[in-house]
Amino acid sequence: RGELREPAAGALEEAEARARAPLGRALRGNLGALRDALHTVMWEDVGILRTAEGLARARSRLAGLEAELHDTGLGPQDLRYNLTWHDWLNLESLITVSRAICEAADARTDSRGAHFREDHPETGDLATSQYTQVTSGGGELRTSFAPVEFTRVKPGESLLTS
Repeated sequence: RGELREPAAGALEEAEARARAPLGRALRGNLGALRDALHTVMWEDVGILRTAEGLARARSRLAGLEAELHDTGLGPQDLRYNLTWHDWLNLESLITVSRAICEAADARTDSRGAHFREDHPETGDLATSQYTQVTSGGGELRTSFAPVEFTRVKPGESLLTS
């Protein structure tokens, strides 16, 4: 498809420094409590039933959890078989994905599928459905939309023949 390209200058070093950051900090924080708090935020405010108020509350709490995680230290550690470090890295990824889900949910002002905006119960026109896209750059999340291309069956059509 496309040609392989070199990573941006410094990107690998930056990613390695980010991943190793908790290893040099004094032992503090509780990854289990952070994971539980993340689960609660996502269930209560970004779950199946959503509102703009709940999503704003979640956005603020997710930022707090991210800051708390980045303040969590693991002390001096051996990297071999270090499951606590893996838990830290996984939790960082979970928070990142949760932030993207929250942004996408807030950007949609219709209800579609299993996720329902209580403050926007309308489903919108199926024929003009759009995908929600969240991208990250410079520490910011950006949301955009792209139309769904119905390639097999269009709304109102059927695969069944009479």
